[in-house]
Amino acid sequence: MSTERRKYFRIQDSALVKYRVIQSDKLEAERRSVHLNQIKAENTRAALFGLETHLQEVFEKVRHSNQPIVEALELINRKINLLERIVSIEHAVPGSDEYLEHEPKEINLSGGGMAITAECVLAVGANLAIDLVLLPSNDPMRVFGRVVSTRKIDGNQHVISIVFEEIRPDDQDRLIQHILRRQSEQLRLARQAATG
Repeated sequence: MSTERRKYFRIQDSALVKYRVIQSDKLEAERRSVHLNQIKAENTRAALFGLETHLQEVFEKVRHSNQPIVEALELINRKINLLERIVSIEHAVPGSDEYLEHEPKEINLSGGGMAITAECVLAVGANLAIDLVLLPSNDPMRVFGRVVSTRKIDGNQHVISIVFEEIRPDDQDRLIQHILRRQSEQLRLARQAATG
């Protein structure tokens, strides 16, 4: 099956998402940064958070079987967390929302775009820089997209449909692999629920 066809498989998923509108005069410079593999500090922080959560789960599983090793690993982990906080503080820009944490969102995802629910409406045609962290692998990527439609659903909630216009080929491959893996998991769970 071609990569082009796989781009359009859609799944309901949960991911860490952060996006911002890019003015048209800065769009080319922003797009070039994708090809230069400039993953921003917030992607790293989001990935570290997910790894930390998983690490704590593992610690809980082995805590009683080998206490001294778990204590040593927790000390090393605390040192790494401290270094991460120092790096985060050094990269933060006072008064800027550039370094806000990713927000976990339920999304409708494909290799060619996504739909998200948000409180603020975005103009159709708006260019976006999207930081996307796939879960549970905590796989960060920067994608550029364009708003193709918006519709109001409840109160001040809007569904925003975005087409991906610029994504590194490696990121697109990882995204499609993620979608196929999640789709397979969802189908397996649905079959189990139907038979069980």
